Amino acid sequence: MRLRSIVFPGVFTGLIGVVLLAAPLARADDPYTVSVINYEKIPAGASYVTDLTENTELTSNAESALKKALANRGLDYDTNGTLGFAIGTARTVGTRTPDAVFDTTNTILHLNLNSGDIKGTPRMGHSFRITLQAYDRASGRVLSRGSVTNDQPDADPLGVTAPMIEKLLGGMEF
Repeated sequence: MRLRSIVFPGVFTGLIGVVLLAAPLARADDPYTVSVINYEKIPAGASYVTDLTENTELTSNAESALKKALANRGLDYDTNGTLGFAIGTARTVGTRTPDAVFDTTNTILHLNLNSGDIKGTPRMGHSFRITLQAYDRASGRVLSRGSVTNDQPDADPLGVTAPMIEKLLGGMEF
């Protein structure tokens, strides 16, 4: 009997440890913030054109990813298309506060210790945003608009563009 009482708590503790270790692996945090407003459904099988809000490498890359994603949804690119997709990108990179500042007027060295965690401290992080608007070219009527943002500081904008476009189009109604 004594052996059973020792084995059961040991097995129970081991199972709890395995569950706790596996829990972070099973959790998948979504790195994207998506905001979409649908006014009308985007017609299936329609032809479209793309409009770039600015001529940059990031926007051109987003346009290529958009064309692939729309082709997978059955839409065809045509310079005389009935729909228009206006796409834009914006990348913001915040300046890092210095780790130390030397004040020459009073010869005091100011050290910033863990200053990023202070509540209320204004910080500008790294972010990458893609905006998209679908509209009818004949009437100018907006069918859907939205944006997707990735706030991960180590994310490569060229590498995350395709999944961000897929996430954005997933919120639009086709």
